[in-house]
Amino acid sequence: MSADKPGVVDGGAEHAGLALQRKLSLVDLLDPLTFGDVVDSLGTLFHVGVRVIDERGRTLADTEGPGQELCDALDATAQGRARRGASVERLGEASSGALAAEPWSHPCLGGLRYLGLPIVWDGDVLGRVVLGPFVAEEAGDAAEGLALVDGLDVARARGWLAGVRRLSEADVARVRTHIAQVLAALLAAGQKSYLTGQLHLEAMLETQRELESQNTQLLRLNQRLKESDRSKSSFLSTVSHELRTPLASIIGYSEMLAEGLVGGLNPEQMQFVRTIMEKGNTLLKLISSILDMSQIEAGKVRLAFEWVDVQELVESAITSVMPQAQRKGLTLQQRMPAVVQARVVGDREKLRQVVVNLLANAVKFTPGQGRIDVRLSDLGPRAELGVTGYAIEVEDTGVGIPEGQRDRIFQSFYQVDDSPTREYGGAGLGLAIVKSYVEGHGGQVSVRSEVGRGSCFRVVLPKEPPLSSQGPAYIPPPVDTEPERF
Repeated sequence: MSADKPGVVDGGAEHAGLALQRKLSLVDLLDPLTFGDVVDSLGTLFHVGVRVIDERGRTLADTEGPGQELCDALDATAQGRARRGASVERLGEASSGALAAEPWSHPCLGGLRYLGLPIVWDGDVLGRVVLGPFVAEEAGDAAEGLALVDGLDVARARGWLAGVRRLSEADVARVRTHIAQVLAALLAAGQKSYLTGQLHLEAMLETQRELESQNTQLLRLNQRLKESDRSKSSFLSTVSHELRTPLASIIGYSEMLAEGLVGGLNPEQMQFVRTIMEKGNTLLKLISSILDMSQIEAGKVRLAFEWVDVQELVESAITSVMPQAQRKGLTLQQRMPAVVQARVVGDREKLRQVVVNLLANAVKFTPGQGRIDVRLSDLGPRAELGVTGYAIEVEDTGVGIPEGQRDRIFQSFYQVDDSPTREYGGAGLGLAIVKSYVEGHGGQVSVRSEVGRGSCFRVVLPKEPPLSSQGPAYIPPPVDTEPERF
């Protein structure tokens, strides 16, 4: 048997939906590594060479049996090479064409023989198994023809020939039956595995097609949501601008009436005018918050960074909410660093609004006679940010926040008490604005709370905003020429 090496066969990618209609090949049905081991085992078992060839003439598996040394010796002589070439050609003719569908036996030089077995599955000839060389037990002296080959060492050739397996007709029949059974089992398992794999692939492809279709729909819906969100932000911005002008006039005329610029008012009239002013200012704050939130969502907020005295900023914010706290009988305490706080980089107005919103939130949700503490830390390393920074804490003895709602309070328009008869007013924008401004400075905001015992909001900010927050909206601060104060 010649020493051709098994070829590398590409099965080709085909649509899994054609798996049941497609004519399968040996390459589809047989695993190359496993099948190669089986062929090697058959060659060892029967002490004979075994080669498996598909219908296109490609060798899928090959194991050499005894007799290869004799074949090599014959190929080393001109006469032996010519006679072996003719035998191989006849062997190829016998194993192809119409004859390939039937078992065949072919004599070769030196009394050797080859046996061909077709591989048939579902009525299709998928290839053939070639066994040999072997010597028929009834052949007598198989070495007589070797003496006719000029240049061949007959003595050594006889020794090689003696090692070739001799098979009787009964042995040949048993070998054929055994190989046929092994192939039938391998092909059945291979077909099951192939069809299972193809059907699984088809299911995966169908799932992928569905996911791609759903993804396309989600992308379209997301685009619509973005457009809707932009429209909402634009609408809120426009309405807020339009409402502020007449509202400012209402508040202005109310102030003139309260000051007596158009004549005196009796006590009842004065109370009505002050109510108009109070409600007008409340509405103006709400409109300003909506305008700020719409600008944040539209990405139009510009952070004008400058050198800021944080202690002075916090004290200013406390001053702005002190009247409301006093009207409710709240105790407002501040704890500042023992050493005067060094200056930091930030947007002064945005940072002040952060502190004011947190204080206003604490005042609103703290019952009368309660307490609010404002704490400002020293500058120092901040593990949360990985840089030097500071922390501002606003703690109250108010109603507290349920655990399941603490992650949602920073969302726009979210209210912890969303019942129709809400006790506390507001639009639910204050904390959303706080979160946006703090993160714009590269900081973090968090809350810890216990229902009925109060809440503590903690803002951690870097001394200087990181580069990641200094995008198109970044306005660099001027050079700080003043030395840090201690």
